[in-house]
Amino acid sequence: MKSFKGLNRKKLISLLIITTSFIAVHIIQAASAQPGTDKDPLVTKSYVDKVLASFSGSKDMDSKIAALTTKNDELTKTLETQTKKVEELTKAVNDLYEKNEKLEERLAIIETYGKFIPLELTENQKLMAGESAEIILRGGKAKAIGGQGGGLSDITSGTGADINTDQDVPLNHLLLVSRDDGRGIKIVSKKAWVLVKGPYEIVEK
Repeated sequence: MKSFKGLNRKKLISLLIITTSFIAVHIIQAASAQPGTDKDPLVTKSYVDKVLASFSGSKDMDSKIAALTTKNDELTKTLETQTKKVEELTKAVNDLYEKNEKLEERLAIIETYGKFIPLELTENQKLMAGESAEIILRGGKAKAIGGQGGGLSDITSGTGADINTDQDVPLNHLLLVSRDDGRGIKIVSKKAWVLVKGPYEIVEK
C-alpha cells in the first residue's frame, strides 16, 4: 500500500475536496427528497398528516354537495308552487277579462237600446222589432204585425190585450214585443212618426 507521504501537498488537497464534495451532494439529496417518494421510501409523520388532511377535505366537499342538493330540491319545489300560483292568477285574470268584455257588450246594448229613438217612416215600410222592444206610434197610421207567439202587447190599454196582425195601431200607446218572432208594425199612411226602444230593423217595401 502506498503511503500518503508519497503524495505531494497539492494532490492531497484535491483529493480531500473531491471526497468532501461527493459526501455533501449525497447529504443535500437526502435532505431535499420528498417523504414517501422513491428517494425517501420511509413514511414520515408529515406525509401521513398530509394524506389524512386530504381525506378530511374530501368529506367536507361531500357534505357541501349534499347540502347543495337538498337546497336545490327545496328551490325546485318552491318554483313548482309559484308556477302553479301564477297559472291560477293568469286564469283568474282571463276570467275577469271575459266578464269585463260581457259587461262592456251589455253596456253597449243598453246605450244603444236604452232610450227611445225617433224614426220617420214612409208608406209600406215595416218596423220589425226584436225581443223586449217597445214601440210608440206618435203620428200617422200603421197596422200591427203579429208573430208566431202572438201580437203586440198594448201596455197603455191596461187590459193586457194583444194587437194582432192587420189591426190598427193606436196613437201614443206603448206596445211591447215579448219575443223575437217577426213582430212589428207596417206603415199605411204616407208618413208616420214612431218612437222605438230596443233592437229593431226597418224593412223596405
